Amino acid sequence: MAIPTYDDAALMVQLAQWGSVSGGDEAGSWMWSDEFTPDYAEFVKKFPAGSEGFAKAFKVLQWYETVGTLYKHGLFNEELLFDWLATHSVWDRVKGIALGYREETGDAAMFENFEALAKAQRG
Repeated sequence: MAIPTYDDAALMVQLAQWGSVSGGDEAGSWMWSDEFTPDYAEFVKKFPAGSEGFAKAFKVLQWYETVGTLYKHGLFNEELLFDWLATHSVWDRVKGIALGYREETGDAAMFENFEALAKAQRG
């Protein structure tokens, strides 16, 4: 396995900063709260498109999709990434939203890199 480089570390810090300044920290905390519901049908009733809850959930989904895309293309050191993030735990929490939205839109590629990253981490 490749040893993480300073470039890998810089990318990790940039992603952490981007997540923080874009409201990802708040969105992530909310996702683990009792207010969040992982069932898609319940979620869209409680948090329709355009709502704050919908936006928070999609911040989490899109951020992890970005990380998954970088990983898919070999642009992020796997050892460093898996040491940093518990991607599989986050996927387990939000997969109902991701899969429900994927089905609703008919876009099979929606959040596929996030899902693949979680599977890869799980081994």
